[in-house]
Amino acid sequence: MGDAGLGSGISTQAETLDPDEGYEASDDVFTHILVLTVDDVRKSAPTLQRAQLLSLDATKRKGYLVEIPLDVRVEDASGASTLQELFAAKGAQSCIAPLAAACNIRATHVLVATDELWDQVRGLRNSGVSALLDSASGLFSNISTDMSTSQLLDVVELVQSIGVENLDLKDAPADAEDDGDGGSWSRIRQTELGLLVGTLRPTS
Repeated sequence: MGDAGLGSGISTQAETLDPDEGYEASDDVFTHILVLTVDDVRKSAPTLQRAQLLSLDATKRKGYLVEIPLDVRVEDASGASTLQELFAAKGAQSCIAPLAAACNIRATHVLVATDELWDQVRGLRNSGVSALLDSASGLFSNISTDMSTSQLLDVVELVQSIGVENLDLKDAPADAEDDGDGGSWSRIRQTELGLLVGTLRPTS
């Protein structure tokens, strides 16, 4: 809890770009959690297995869990690469700002966890988040996050108000592109992603 490196990664995110013509930013209040699933949180160099954006709209009480392709194109000071390559080279902290830029959605917090954690969460899905906290002793021992305990509980309460069973599972809209080196990577269609989770809306 309260990982300083992840907190630093959160603070380095650039401002989002203005919406494309014909769209505008929503006035709703959002919390965006970047969820990075790894093989072992305690390893000095864990392997990234999955990337997701948990987007929570507190205004409309809606939530989306968006799957982000690991081959998504990201860019940092060293140049362009895939998310998986950047994670392997520099770790979770260094992926936060480049991925936020690729999605044009700033992460409010980041959560690095093992697949074991999410297996337990899915097992308690229909019981709600309060049951998750009451019944799963030590469930959060295999996570790393910038959040303090109180911030994590705030997120838990927000998810509970939406309903775990009501989270809408989606794939991030993306196109395959030539990476210029004989391979390919994915590029997020930012406007479609914003419309999907509700951060953007058509101009009225």
